[in-house]
Amino acid sequence: MRSSINAFMGSTSRKLKAFRTNCLGSVTQITAVAALPMMLAAGAAIDTVRINREQVAFSAAVDSAALAVAADDRASLAGLNDAQVTARLAELEEFAKKYMAENYTPQYGSDQEMDVNVEITGQYIELSAAHDFPTTIMSLTGIDKINLAAKSQIMKAMRPIELVLVMDTTGSMSSSGKLDGAKTAARNLLNTVYGGSAATVPESEYLRVALVPFAAGVRLNKNAYDFDLDWIDTTGANPLSKLHFNDTSWNNYTTWGKLKSNSTTYMSWNGCVEARMRGDEAANTDYNVNDVAPTSGVTRFPAYFAPDAPSFANLSVYGSYQNYSFNGTYIPESGTPSEIAGLSTAQKNDTSAAGILYRQQNQAKYLNRVITVESTTSSNVGPWRGCAKTPIVPLTYKRANVEAGITAMVAAGNTLIAEGVAWGWRVLSPTEPFSKVEASTSFPADTISTYNHPRWLKIMVIMTDGDNDISAGLDTLNGTTYTAYGRGKEPLANNRFGTTSNSNIMPALDDAMSAACTQAKAEGIELYVTSFGSGVSSATRAKLQACATDADNYQHASSSADLAAFFNHIGQDVLNKMIYVSK
Repeated sequence: MRSSINAFMGSTSRKLKAFRTNCLGSVTQITAVAALPMMLAAGAAIDTVRINREQVAFSAAVDSAALAVAADDRASLAGLNDAQVTARLAELEEFAKKYMAENYTPQYGSDQEMDVNVEITGQYIELSAAHDFPTTIMSLTGIDKINLAAKSQIMKAMRPIELVLVMDTTGSMSSSGKLDGAKTAARNLLNTVYGGSAATVPESEYLRVALVPFAAGVRLNKNAYDFDLDWIDTTGANPLSKLHFNDTSWNNYTTWGKLKSNSTTYMSWNGCVEARMRGDEAANTDYNVNDVAPTSGVTRFPAYFAPDAPSFANLSVYGSYQNYSFNGTYIPESGTPSEIAGLSTAQKNDTSAAGILYRQQNQAKYLNRVITVESTTSSNVGPWRGCAKTPIVPLTYKRANVEAGITAMVAAGNTLIAEGVAWGWRVLSPTEPFSKVEASTSFPADTISTYNHPRWLKIMVIMTDGDNDISAGLDTLNGTTYTAYGRGKEPLANNRFGTTSNSNIMPALDDAMSAACTQAKAEGIELYVTSFGSGVSSATRAKLQACATDADNYQHASSSADLAAFFNHIGQDVLNKMIYVSK
């Protein structure tokens, strides 16, 4: 055995010595020469994988920072001169650096020193950034770092918006230049979201805009593109339409046609509407503050008709009366027709509350009565008393229609914020009333988008300068002035306040406003709210802030300048909600 092992070892030694001294082969030399490049190639592959991973993370960080810059109010350069623009861009670049430092951690020991550049135009916000990434094996070749660069461009006005402006046009808006200030703020908001004036940008495929002026009621435009008389209770099927007449065959809508504007011309309903009946929110029968389609009966809207108050010779027998509804005075006891037309002697002489109410509800006094035509530029009295002077502008691609509606707004009437909010919601709702979008020169008519649409956003902007106020308690017979909710002393079975108590009426209106806001937000509508001027109590401010989608969406404006600034903020915020990342 030992001799066999010795023989094997000797043979192996001789063969290795021969391989070592053999000059004919080149394997060893080739292997030695190729070892370094092979090692570098392997190292480069490893570095490449690391670089690719880091590039993906860095690009994502740049996209995120670009969105943060676009969402910042400072991204608006409107009104800045060249020096201010340069300073603002430098400020935004520092903001972007800090944002990336907080949200991006480079791997493999690279630092966070980054070059950042921000460019802003009317169409986009672009952020480009770069930083050095260290290599490992590649450093043996003299390449010790790779410069990583990424760019993200945020295009403006690319996600479409359905926007409604709900504007207070009550009588108090006539003081201190508030109405003019509100008009200016509204126009400036449109300039912001459209990206130019009405003359330069008359339409946009990304914007459908509506306007809801409100006071103690709102007015529909019977000639508007999206109007249907079927929304209105023209037959008295809704009991609310017959509350003010002794004869139940009369109703609010048909009574307009009994009045005359001169000796030969009968009047017609002017488009003002009343609220529907309150009910149960859970059962969706709270029709005064929901968007249930008006198809029949109680779901149809009563025509607005402020009745004539009684003209008793001795008014002191039953306290005071409000709402001189016709010709600046009451329909008198004398003349043709008179307030007592058709009444018996006993009814004429009845001074009880029930007797005076019977006089008020005597429909015969309206038949062929000539009254003063409604003023479109100032407040005057008639069956329209309390309603907004100018009509709703439904969603349209025609910016000029909204601009004209803003210009036409007139201050008159009491304040019922819930009606403004409810109709602002209905303008955006995909159900009737309103379901269509008016065409413009370039963009065809369409239907209103569904709630929570994957593309279209719904936004409501609400502005009011006061508390809910309908003079509760100032009218002994009726309880309140006349509004879209009728009057406070109406029987509970048909009472839209849900109370006949003067002290509870204002809280009831606050609750209705809150309910309308809550339900609109539940459908995905974003609400911006501003109170305006010194006439808004701290309690109402708190309720309006709760009405807004979040705290940043509410602000109190003490002056027209404050209002313009907040509306500009809203415009910028709306633009930010329309952006998307374009690679």
